[in-house]
Amino acid sequence: MKCGNLRRNCEITFRDGRTVVVEPYAIFTGESKRRLYMWYQLSSDPPEEKEGNTGWRTPEAAHVASAKLCDTPFTVRRDYDPFDRKRMPMVHYSIPTADGRQRWMDAPPPSDKSTLHAG
Repeated sequence: MKCGNLRRNCEITFRDGRTVVVEPYAIFTGESKRRLYMWYQLSSDPPEEKEGNTGWRTPEAAHVASAKLCDTPFTVRRDYDPFDRKRMPMVHYSIPTADGRQRWMDAPPPSDKSTLHAG
């Protein structure tokens, strides 16, 4: 979140030891009910052969071991869309779009507490 707020690149280390440099954009819960990141990947070590080194990615947060703030700033990409509710049903954090619009944190759906005290 700090990298996103400062609009600075971030070096991510995954639990398997791979590293990537990314532009961080959002944290959300997907349709799978898992916490995900949305970032634009700039490079990877080792290089990814199947998907290529760059592009939009939405990895699970559980696969990330650490994140490090980089000195390099980034400009928000015009194709960033935090308002895609099908792709990102529940947003926990997002940076504003290139034109300044922002999707704020979504409230969780109400839960039915009547079943907690039944019986």
